[in-house]
Amino acid sequence: MSIQVKRLLVIMMLLVLCSSPVHALSYEKEREIAGDFITYLDSHNLIIYDQEITWTLQMLLDRLADHIEGPVYPFKIHVVRDRSVNAFAIPDGHIFINVGTLLFIKDLDELAAVIAHEIGHAQMRHIAKQFEAQKKISTATIVGIIAGTLLSAANPEVGAALLYSSMGGSENIRLAYSRSNEYEADEFGWNLMKSSGMDPSGMTRFLIRMQTFTGGVNAPEYLLTHPFTENRIASISLPPGDPKPEARYWTLYACVIGLMLSEEEATSRAQTLPEQPYRSLAMGIIKTQKGAHEEALALLDAIDLPLAYEYKGINLYQLGKKDEAYPYLKNYGKTAQAKIALAEIMEARGEIDPAISILVAYQKQNPRVDYTLGILYEKSKKTALSHISFARYFFKTYKYKASIYHIDKALEFEKDLDKGLVDEMKEMKKFIQKQEPS
Repeated sequence: MSIQVKRLLVIMMLLVLCSSPVHALSYEKEREIAGDFITYLDSHNLIIYDQEITWTLQMLLDRLADHIEGPVYPFKIHVVRDRSVNAFAIPDGHIFINVGTLLFIKDLDELAAVIAHEIGHAQMRHIAKQFEAQKKISTATIVGIIAGTLLSAANPEVGAALLYSSMGGSENIRLAYSRSNEYEADEFGWNLMKSSGMDPSGMTRFLIRMQTFTGGVNAPEYLLTHPFTENRIASISLPPGDPKPEARYWTLYACVIGLMLSEEEATSRAQTLPEQPYRSLAMGIIKTQKGAHEEALALLDAIDLPLAYEYKGINLYQLGKKDEAYPYLKNYGKTAQAKIALAEIMEARGEIDPAISILVAYQKQNPRVDYTLGILYEKSKKTALSHISFARYFFKTYKYKASIYHIDKALEFEKDLDKGLVDEMKEMKKFIQKQEPS
C-alpha cells in the first residue's frame, strides 16, 4: 500500500475514532465518513474512473449484490491507483480494489472472490459493530492503532483489515475479533459467489497465489488481523481448480495495462495476452495514450470489438478526422475520453445542450469532462452550473485559488441550486481551507 493511501486510511480512522463516543455508527454517520474519505482520495488523484476498467468491476459487484438477501447498502466499487495487492471496504457500502489486485488476478472468478469478501465485511457492518464493543477510546489507543495500521499495511497479508479491528478492548481480544471477521467475510463471500453463479474455487485459487506471493509471514497468527492464508484456504475446503480467463477478463487486463502502466511495462505485459484480438487492443490503447494515433489505428483496424471501434473514433478525432470519427464515437463511445471528443464535435456543430447531456453522467470523474462542461454551460447561459464545473476542474488539478473563486461564484446562486450541489461546494471549500489556511 502506498504512503498516500496509508495516510488517507489513517485520516479516515481519525474521522471515525475522534467522533463522539457512540456505541455504533449510524447510517448517516457512515455516509459522512465515506464522503470525506472519497473526497480525500479524489483530492490526491487516487480514484480511477476510466470506464474501460470500472465497468467490469461494477458489473461483477452488481451481479453479486443482486443475490444478497436484504442488502443494507447500494454497493459501489472504486479502483485505487495503487500497485499493492489489496482491497478494502469502508462504511456506507463502498468497496475499493487496488490496481495491483487487477494485475494479480487470473480470471473474473478470482476478482469476484475479492469483491464478495469485501461485500461481506460491508454487509455485516464490521466497522459499525466494533463500536458496540467500546464506550470511549483514549488518545494513546488511537496512536497505537494508527501505528499498527501503518506498520501492518506494508504486508498485504495484514493491510487495511486493521480498519475492522481498530475499536476493540485489549490488543489480543481486538485482533482475535478481527480474525473472526475475516472468516465470516470469507464464508459470506463463498456463499454469495455460489448463489450468483460464480465459481467459488476462485477464492481458494486467489488465496493460494497470495500465499505464494507474500511468502508467508514471520509473526504468529494471534498477532495478525488476517488469519494465515493457509488457514483461510483450509476453512473454505474447496479445490482451487485452474483459472478460466475469458473475453471480459482479457479485455479488462488489456485496458488495465494499457491505461495504468508505463509504456515499457505495458508493452512487456501485452506479450502475455492472446495475440488476437487482445494483444492488439492493449497495444492500440498504449499507442493512443502515447499520442501515436496512426500506429494505434493500424493496430485497431483489424479488431472486431466495440472497445476497438471506440478507440478508433478517439484516434480519428485526434488526427482531426472528425467526420470519420463521429459515427464511431456516437455508436460505440462509452468512456469519458470518447464522450469528450463527441461533445466537442457537437459543440462545433452548435449542438450545445445535446453535448451537455452526454457529458453529465461523467462529471466529477474526469477533469477534462468538468472543464468541457464548464464551457458548455457558459455557452448555454447556465452560469451557476458553469462555475460548479470549473470549481471541480480546478479542484482536481490542484489549482485551489481558482477553485475557491468558482465555488464562491456558484454559491452566489445557492438558493437556486440543488442542496447536494451546495453541500459539495461547501465540502470542497472546507477541504481546500484545511490544505491552504489563509
